[in-house]
Amino acid sequence: MKTNQNISSQFLILTLAAFMITLLISAAQAQDINQLNNIAQNNSTQNQAQSNQVNAGGGAAQVLQVQMPQKNLARRILENTTFTYYQQFLGPTMSGSGSETYNVFQEGVNAPGTGRAPLQSFHAVNLRYQINNDWAVGTSLAAVNGYTDEVNNNGIVNRPDTEFFNARAYVALPPLRLSFGTLFSTLSYEAPTSAISRDDGMTWGWVLSESFSFNIPNPKWSVGILAQYYRAYFEHERNVKPPQDFGYLPTQLQSVIISGGPYANYRVNDNWMIGSLITLDWDQKGVQTDSREYNNNLPHRGRLSVNYYPNNIKFISNVGVFAQALLKFRPETTAMGADLLVRF
Repeated sequence: MKTNQNISSQFLILTLAAFMITLLISAAQAQDINQLNNIAQNNSTQNQAQSNQVNAGGGAAQVLQVQMPQKNLARRILENTTFTYYQQFLGPTMSGSGSETYNVFQEGVNAPGTGRAPLQSFHAVNLRYQINNDWAVGTSLAAVNGYTDEVNNNGIVNRPDTEFFNARAYVALPPLRLSFGTLFSTLSYEAPTSAISRDDGMTWGWVLSESFSFNIPNPKWSVGILAQYYRAYFEHERNVKPPQDFGYLPTQLQSVIISGGPYANYRVNDNWMIGSLITLDWDQKGVQTDSREYNNNLPHRGRLSVNYYPNNIKFISNVGVFAQALLKFRPETTAMGADLLVRF
């Protein structure tokens, strides 16, 4: 789904960020109050005990020492807050023009000659506050930009313009720990900040992201399953957009997307890891919503990657290279790329 940058999108994003910061400060202030109340109660209890000891002839009272909080509010928020920036460069394919890539998200279907797009980068920023070991809240925003000329796919033109996606605010739920693995869940609210979402009359959406990690005896291996359920709501009846003009048909809007698949990673040593991921994708459109009828949303695809985790470079979490291909392999739909994760 394509989007365009605009001022109202940025304003809503800033509003979401301000809401998250206000929530963090309120939580920290409440924590301060509870801590001070506990100190006051301990102070009263210890004073009463000392008074009873003196009245009973137990000798001189001990000196009361109260341990006050050592960290101020701002410092505690900063220590529990992380800001990450992820960048993925999608480079040329194994065959075809070196100035084009294959982007499955840009009208790519499982057929030759589709999904060709300019060389491009995907960017994502994430602000996260860890409330405790089980709960976290945050907000995220993603965008894409191209570097080479536009590509015409039989009338569908993919341009190198900078495009923003919908902004999200999320809560990470407590993990469910089982004997054979752990389930991690994240529930997100999606705001219609992109131009195309507003044009389609989207009102809001929610996303449930699941990650199940199996308990593997060998610590070098990490194996699991990723899954995501996306639900969008529109102001149009039955999520069907009226015809744009006379002679046009109604547009069945994409309202449900289900994707996921298995992953397996092997940690060679402290610095190197080999990764693999398969992603399967289905959707429901318009009048199909709330039924059992599903379409193949995007071509099923896989990725192989090699990642390096530096130990002596501050803020850089990892860098990597990858190859991304459709499960029905063809050189012209197999893109090479690189990615980078920076954490503050």
